[in-house]
Amino acid sequence: MTGVAAPGAGPRSGSAVARRGGVLPLDKPAGITSFDAIRQVRRILGERRVGHAGTLDPTATGLLPICVGRSTRFVDYFHAQPKTYHCVVRLGERSDTCDTEGVVVTGADASALTADQIRSELTRFSGEIDQIPPMHSAVRHEGKHLYELARAGQEVVREARRVTIYSAELVDFRPGVVAEAEIVVVSGKGAYMRVLAADLGDALGTGGLLGWLARTSYGTLGLASAITLDQFEAMDEPWLALLPPEVAVAHLPLVNLGPAQVQQIRRGQSVWLPRSILPDVSGECRMHDPTGELIGIGELNGGLLRPTKVLAG
Repeated sequence: MTGVAAPGAGPRSGSAVARRGGVLPLDKPAGITSFDAIRQVRRILGERRVGHAGTLDPTATGLLPICVGRSTRFVDYFHAQPKTYHCVVRLGERSDTCDTEGVVVTGADASALTADQIRSELTRFSGEIDQIPPMHSAVRHEGKHLYELARAGQEVVREARRVTIYSAELVDFRPGVVAEAEIVVVSGKGAYMRVLAADLGDALGTGGLLGWLARTSYGTLGLASAITLDQFEAMDEPWLALLPPEVAVAHLPLVNLGPAQVQQIRRGQSVWLPRSILPDVSGECRMHDPTGELIGIGELNGGLLRPTKVLAG
């Protein structure tokens, strides 16, 4: 992925500063939960402040950004960035979990479906759409996760949520009584690929479920820059696998500050930016010191930069 260094690259790697935090671009394997991955990273690094930026189901693989140390303060900024998924949708089957983890039953015969029909229906799922969260999900209802209620045999009414699908492209189609549509989806925060698969199957009249999923990019991070748990554990110095924390906020406009301005910002004071360095933006931005290191997030309004989240020096 262009613009992203390989694990361990960058000015922070190998320094004492790197141990204060960074982002681990993990290639999560199938068969473990995202929290299982967190536990392993905590154990390997000996660091308690570890959090992931967006759950991947146990059957799913691919890019799971993990924020470590002070970078955990930027998890929410990852959520605001687009994600790319490579999916296989099985048409002609249904599941109570919308994927192969649940009870799979036969849907309608999908042998008459064509690639053109699937492409046509996919256009309905681009843009802002409504999705009903599945019962087997981490969404809370009256203080409990929906999956806890589902395991207890309960089903509750869920409100639809508005999500954004930037694009959904059919890249391969394998016809059959149970047909397989291979699609690449770029989505925003909170979109369920399981629900997209089931809704696509309903729209085609055959039923559908998510047969396979890999997350291939997240913001500026790509799967090519990711590291597996086995590779991570085998490293003599696993901290060197961390990328600088700014990858979590790379989508925000950049403001470069001078030494005196950095001192003021670190004290929580607002600063006026001279026109010579004033970027042509307003609103939220990332602030860097003269060495290029991220020092925090600020709000820019009419030349006044107000710090909102500052990293310790």
